[in-house]
Amino acid sequence: MKKLFPCLLFLAALVFTGCENSVNGSLPSDSTISFTTFNARMTDELPFRTKRFKKMKPLFAEVTSDLFCIQDLYGNDILEKTREMLRDEYGFDYQLYAKTSNDDEDLEHTDSQTIPAACTMNDLAPVLSCVLTECPDYDPMCLIQNCGPAFLELPADCRNCMLSHGFEAIQNGNYLEILEACQQSERIPGKKIEYEYSGNNGILLASRLPMKNKSSIKLRSYGKLRTALSVVVEKPGLGNIQVICTSLSPLSDAEYNGFGESWEDEQLTQVEQLLSIPVEENVNQRVIMGDFNSNFALGEDIFDFNTNPIGTFQLNGWYDPYFKLYDNEESEAADFCTVCKDNPLVSSMNSIPDHILFQTKKGYTFESYRSLYNLFIELDYDAHTKTSYSVSDHYGITTVMSLK
Repeated sequence: MKKLFPCLLFLAALVFTGCENSVNGSLPSDSTISFTTFNARMTDELPFRTKRFKKMKPLFAEVTSDLFCIQDLYGNDILEKTREMLRDEYGFDYQLYAKTSNDDEDLEHTDSQTIPAACTMNDLAPVLSCVLTECPDYDPMCLIQNCGPAFLELPADCRNCMLSHGFEAIQNGNYLEILEACQQSERIPGKKIEYEYSGNNGILLASRLPMKNKSSIKLRSYGKLRTALSVVVEKPGLGNIQVICTSLSPLSDAEYNGFGESWEDEQLTQVEQLLSIPVEENVNQRVIMGDFNSNFALGEDIFDFNTNPIGTFQLNGWYDPYFKLYDNEESEAADFCTVCKDNPLVSSMNSIPDHILFQTKKGYTFESYRSLYNLFIELDYDAHTKTSYSVSDHYGITTVMSLK
């Protein structure tokens, strides 16, 4: 079983050196590269998807990063339309996405299982002997009084199987049928999950730099199919950089019927899969970005939420330059949330589930800021109404990495 991470781990992880953070960004130099992550949340779970999608085009005009990781592009050819928009309007000529569906042969499934019979004849022999000699008419009171000790000595599974039918069933003449039923094995057929949105994964990694060594991996998931996209890009002065774009399963109140033990267990399995993605040859830096559905506390306004996934990355040496301790009394931690209460589509607390993680911080400076602040207002002059929307219930994060 995976272990929980105490809050003290975060204090150690926040002792950052060799970095600079900014909430305003800065002009890049020749040896810089920039990354943006954004969960567009083009799903049925939020209202006004068609209206929200129309607002994405002007919103994406502000993305000047070299690489752009977008999650939750579902339904109505939204992913394909987003690809065309980014390529034709904004210069993201290089893109990676994984075509997936519920018909894919490599989707994970369970093998059929055979559950052994609850009782064997050897288990039942003492009880049968007692019944035949002491209670041939199968009277329940006689069975309890005379055969109770032999019954209590049955293995637990066998005893529970017999009890599940009840003494009344025995009295009604079903005794032999019950014995036969409890000696039968049960075959459970293999399970293959049918994912939402026909198995589409909704992940797009767009780049202004040529991509090489492109690959994708299906993450163990339930509900929506989760994937990770991996590429290598090269930037003058920085060399080769491996970039991974992904989105972890969220925690949910819905019943979990996946391959793990719980939603939390599934998340940590996905983290293990991400950490096991092979390191490409001759790379100087590795980056993982996306929606991790996990954050540590920040100031007085953002609280710990499901810290295990992001804590696991930090324990494995990954660094998030967006997070720092704000000891300036004028700083408001709420200004740095990416899921925020001021967003019309958000009803929960402020949080920062979105992250851009770097494996190496030595030798680099980092500037991170919140981006894609995407509120908009729709006016209906005839009805004299004003309605506030947003493109997503997330805002984005942008990080610029430079050589020192």
